[in-house]
Amino acid sequence: MVQLYVENSKSKSGKHAIRTLLYKVVDGKLIEVKDEGNKVSPTYKVGEAKVINISDNGIYIYVKLVKNIYNRIIGEILVIDNNSIVLKLKYRKLKIKKIEGDEKYFDKVKELFEKLKIPIKRANLK
Repeated sequence: MVQLYVENSKSKSGKHAIRTLLYKVVDGKLIEVKDEGNKVSPTYKVGEAKVINISDNGIYIYVKLVKNIYNRIIGEILVIDNNSIVLKLKYRKLKIKKIEGDEKYFDKVKELFEKLKIPIKRANLK
């Protein structure tokens, strides 16, 4: 069983924000997981957060995006298959870089980013 922290919060000033998303791949389609989890305190003051337990087998995509004071987005993407991390990516300066794992799962990540309208200038999967 995997526990993931899903949140949507921002600072009081609005200069910092964090957004995490969890999607499940079902028959080739991406469906957002909105299970009711245990409420926890968010990273920033304004917003909400919860911990979701994943016990089902299947492919999950976990996206964590953080906006800093300069409006730059830095993110981390995890692809989880059968309760183990199979691909870990980093998103920075509109580019995706593979940290570790199998790049065959990247097609679903790219499809998710297109669905969410998050721009990707380049992807480094070496």
